[in-house]
Amino acid sequence: MTDKEIERLAQKVAKLVINNLHEGLISGLNEWEPDEEEDLLAELAKCMTLLDKYLKAEQYEKCEIIKNKIKIIEEKLKNL
Repeated sequence: MTDKEIERLAQKVAKLVINNLHEGLISGLNEWEPDEEEDLLAELAKCMTLLDKYLKAEQYEKCEIIKNKIKIIEEKLKNL
């Protein structure tokens, strides 16, 4: 992913978190259940962090595994 795509993803995750916190405050709920999209976005963010870590450590086999996982998550997000 490009830096621009990562920034867009980070903004979307932040917006979802803020919206859910806001909704929880309004409805008086202390907990909220993440939906499938939120779960996938969180997993994507985790994978992007791992990919960056492995790239810096030059662990290219792990990068390939994470890259494939990212593609699967992105495809699931497109189909939501």
